[in-house]
Formats: sequence, structure tokens, C-alpha cells
Amino acid sequence: MGEPRSFRSDIQGLRALAVGLVILAHAGFRTASGGFVGVDVFFVISGFLIIGLLLREAGETRRISILDFYARRARRVIPAATVVLVVTAVAAAWILPLVRGVEVIKDSVWAAFFAANIRFSLVETDYFSQGEPPSPVQHYWSLSVEEQFYIVIPLVLLAIALLVRRRAPSAEAQERQRALRSAVLIALGAITLASLAWSIHVTVTSPTGAYFSTAARAWELGIGGLAATLVWGRAPRLGRWATEAALAVGLALIAWATFRFDEQTAIPGSLALVPVLGAALMLGAGSSAAAPSTYLYRLFSLRPARVVGDWSYSLYLWHFPVFRLCQEYWDEPRLSRPHLLFALVLVFVLSAATYHLVEQPFRKGVRWRPRARAIALYPASLALVVVTAVGAHAWVDGQLAALEDNPDISVSDYAGDDLSNDPTVALVQASVLAAERGRPVPGGLEPALGSVRESVAPLGDCDYRTGTTELCPFGDPDAQRSIVIMGDSHARHWSAAVSEIGERYGYAVYVFVYSGCPAITATRATDSGREWSECADFKAWAMDQVRELHPDLVLVANNAYRSPFMKANQVPGLKAQLELLAPLAGRVAMIGNSPKLPRAPGTCLSSRGVDLGDCLQRAEAPDERIQGEFRDTVESLDMTFVDVQRWFCAAGGCPAVIGKIVPLRDREHVTVEYARALADPIATALGLTR
Repeated sequence: MGEPRSFRSDIQGLRALAVGLVILAHAGFRTASGGFVGVDVFFVISGFLIIGLLLREAGETRRISILDFYARRARRVIPAATVVLVVTAVAAAWILPLVRGVEVIKDSVWAAFFAANIRFSLVETDYFSQGEPPSPVQHYWSLSVEEQFYIVIPLVLLAIALLVRRRAPSAEAQERQRALRSAVLIALGAITLASLAWSIHVTVTSPTGAYFSTAARAWELGIGGLAATLVWGRAPRLGRWATEAALAVGLALIAWATFRFDEQTAIPGSLALVPVLGAALMLGAGSSAAAPSTYLYRLFSLRPARVVGDWSYSLYLWHFPVFRLCQEYWDEPRLSRPHLLFALVLVFVLSAATYHLVEQPFRKGVRWRPRARAIALYPASLALVVVTAVGAHAWVDGQLAALEDNPDISVSDYAGDDLSNDPTVALVQASVLAAERGRPVPGGLEPALGSVRESVAPLGDCDYRTGTTELCPFGDPDAQRSIVIMGDSHARHWSAAVSEIGERYGYAVYVFVYSGCPAITATRATDSGREWSECADFKAWAMDQVRELHPDLVLVANNAYRSPFMKANQVPGLKAQLELLAPLAGRVAMIGNSPKLPRAPGTCLSSRGVDLGDCLQRAEAPDERIQGEFRDTVESLDMTFVDVQRWFCAAGGCPAVIGKIVPLRDREHVTVEYARALADPIATALGLTR
């Protein structure tokens, strides 16, 4: 039986391949659209190396030092990760629009706590944040997954090592090794299978949440650990050509995933087995005594591959913030070739410097060898990132404060112009004129630019996405009359206005809203193509509540969906829904949509050097056409349709500030402040003021 080699030069080459694939994908090379599987390859390598290291320690000492393990992880992971976070937070505050800079600062703090995957799972699954550019530190999710995995696995292996020692205290080394291997294969195999099963399930039911989930990713590290366990203390009995074939098959699996997968591929479910098993096969075959004589092993051991492999951690950390910030700086959704070349050079320069000046001194330097000092890197890193975040946030706040002395927009400023007799419409017209004449951004905006993204209508205990079936009366809860508003996130943003109407005019208001789930009879499909059963169940429940409440008014509000499925079904589905509601309420009406803009007003307003004219936009035409179909459908049933477009746009322009209020929190959702400002106009349009 051949002895395993202590150093595997081919693994550095495999690391180089993994980071190269990720960089190609994030650089926008369409031929490598599945290059994100490089992360899956990294997970397998990590599991193979780390679990293999812990196994060797358990086999030699019959125990595992948890503190030594975390000291090694601290020296390996924290210094470079901290440097990149600090630099990125400062650069984001300087380069990005101030509103987005604040978000990146928050992201950096989460990443420093190794909770980036939790942060981005929450953000990416938040309906109100969809469509926003990815954070420059979004790639830290994978580092968080690893560190969360390594909180649990060393403890599991330690428990196994102690159990084996207790059961066979005087066993020979080989017998003890066999017992330890068997126990680890059983325990780690069970964890891996459970994680894989969960991954397959949750990738179908919640694709975005699954992508960032440690529970749905643990099996990838587990497969690497199982491969390490199988080859621990022995080399696979493979001849040269069998080894060459195994390496080639593994590489082919990774290549196939790279070229065939794209952003629509359901990852990390069963399809992730392709690159994961490919990486595990290459790692296992590379352990063969015959491996160094194979062509592929030699290829992956070439010096350039080994150098890139050495730098792979720093390359992974730097590439994404550099690409994202360069795209923002040059205002290019996809970098031009000269700018991409510059970004790639910058990535490699920063990575080389970080490897030699940060990674190596902390990993191999005498100063950080003591365990206590190494573990102290954890709180030191947190303190440095938090202090940087606080400083960057204060700088952003200072930039926003510079706007405070700028005056609000008033109708009286444009008394000589031909404005509407309707004061609400007149203020919109005045705001368009202010933008066309290049007025500065007003101070004292409502909501403040730093918190515009948080301006979401409250639901209290009745956020029905959580599965609750409570009823929460808003407005005037004790009133005898009632209003129900139902629909998706667009109904939610109008609920702030309707609650205000209820409070002013004596109505209890019930808010039956579910983001992404419009009030139509047709059921939306999920991103993975399955029927969205949660949406269908909620709508059935909501209809039961309307039937019991028999409200004086049911208000419907829906987004205008553009997907092929919704295009074909939303208008007839809306008509059928309104017909079902008609006998269940005193009357039924629909409130139209706010305009959908190319860019979030808050993002534009917080860009440096802009005036109101820079942020004057036009509504996107497809949504206006669908709204016209909604209007025709509602009026054909002799119901009321409230057209709100006049309260957002005039003469084809949609201002980013109306008076002193930012009307939209993102590209399409109304802020709480502006919804409440429209309470009386909406009440008048619905005849509720009498």
C-alpha cells in the first residue's frame, strides 16, 4: 500500500482552475456562464483538506485541539478578508451613490461576523430589494458558509475521536485508524446525505435562499471530507492510465458544468453534483501513487498554475469588489474590453500584494504563531471593520447633510406657469419644472435618503408570508365600516394610504397582501417553474376572510408583470378575480400602479454632483400599456379605477422629489411618506370623503 504524499501540487492547480472559473463568470464571459461552479469546487477542496487535516490529528493524537484549529483558521482566513472588507467599505462610500454606499457598509459588517450568507439571503429574498445591483462583498457568502460549517464539524470529529479512544483504549494504530475511518464515514456520510436531500428540496422551493444556505451547501464540503477520509493513510490502487482517466473524467464534469450551466440553473440542488463529484474524483485520483506521472497532474502542477493557486484566496476576495466598483465608476453594466483589462490587472496586482504582505506573514510569521494571538484576530478584525463602517457611515451622513439648506419645491415658485387647479397635480407639475430648470436637491427630504430603502408599509403581526392567519385591523379598528385592500407588494405600498384614510374617515382597514402574489385567479409560477402553492393558498384564505367580513369596499392593487406566464394570464385573471369579489363586498375598485422607472430615485439623488434634472426620468412603456389593460378591464365591469399616474408624473417626466418627498423607495414601490400624502386624493377619487 503506497503512502499518501504530504504536499499535493495538483491541488494548487485545481484551486487556480476554481478561481479562474469564478473570475471568468463574474467578468461576463458568456462561454463560461457556469463558472460560478468554481465555488462548488472550492468547497470540495476545502472539505478535503480541512477534514483530512483533522483526521490526521485525530489519528496521531487520539484527540483534536479545537483552539489550535481555530487559531490556524484565523491566521489563514481573517487578515486578508479584513483588508479587503475595509478597503471595499471605504471605496464603496466614495464611489457608489450614497444610499448604496450605506448598504455596502452594512454588508461589510455582516461579512466580518461571517454572516454574509444570512444577510444576502435576507436581502435577495426581500421582494423590495429585487433588481438592485449585487453588493461588492456579496461573494463573502461562501466564506461565511465555510466558517459556519467549521463551527460544527471539528466538534463532531472530536466527539468521534474521543468515542473511539474510549471504546478501544489499547488498540493498535492500524486498528484504531480503521475504527476512526469507519465512524467518520458513517457520521459524515449521514450529515452529507441529509444536507444533499435538504439542498434538493429547498432549491426547488426557495432557490435564492438555498443558494446562500449553509445547510444546503454543507454536503459539498462533506463530499470533500468523505474523499479525504477514504484516502486517509493510504493511496488509491490505480495504475497510471486509470488515474489519468479518472482525472480526465473529473475535469470533464467540471468543464461540462462550466459551459452548460447559467444563471437559470437550479443550484445547489442535484445539478451541483456534477462539478462536486468532478472535483472529488480529481482529488481522490490525485492521491494515487501513480498520479505524479500523469499528464493532467503535471499540467495542474505547472508553476503558473501553482502561483495562481497560491494566490487563489486573495484573488477570490478581490475580484468581485474590483469588478463591481469599476462597473459603477465607469457606469457600465458590463465592462468594456479596456476597462475589463484594467480591472483584471488590478485584481492580480492587489492579490499578489495581499498574498505576500498579508497572507504569508500572518500564516507563517513567528509573531502570530502563539495560539492566543491568532485567536485574538477574530475580535480585532471585527473591531477594525466596525470602526471603518462607523467612520464611512459618518462620512456619508456628512455628505447628505450638505443638502440641508436647499429649499423645498413649492407650487408658489411657479405661479406664473400654467399649473393644474388640483393642488396635488400642481405640485407634481412644479416638481417637473424644478427638475427641468436644474434646481438643487432639497434638504430635509422625507424619507431621508439614508433610510429611503427602509420606507416600507408596516404589516404589524399580519405579514402573511410568515404563514400567520391573524387579522390585524388598521385605520380605525373600532369602526363599523371596513375596507379590505388585497394584492401583491403594490397593494402593500398603498396600504399606508388606505390605513390613513381609515383613520381619518372611520373605516377599519384589513391588509391582505403577499409580495409577488397578485390578486388574480391565475396562480404564479416560481422561478423554478413549479406552481407557487403558498400564493394560491394565501389567496384562497384571503377570499374566505373577505366573504366573512363583507367589507364596504375591496381595493385591489397589482403589479404589472411582464413574464410570459403572467402576460397571458394576469388581465383575464384580474377580471375573474373582480367578478368573484363583487358579491362579497359593498363595492370593488382597483387602484393603479405607480410608474416603473429605469433607476431608483434615492440612488440617483444620492449620487455626487447631481441636481433634480439629472434624476428626472420617464416611466417604462410596457408597464403603462398593461395598466391601460387593467383600467379597461375594471371599467368594463362598471367598477372604479383610480389612475395614480398624475400624482407621479407630468408632461412625460417623473420627478425624483415631489415637494420635499421622495415618492418611490426603489424603481416602483411608493414610500410610506408619499402614500400617506396621497390619502386624501385617493379618498376623494373613491368617494370616501362624503
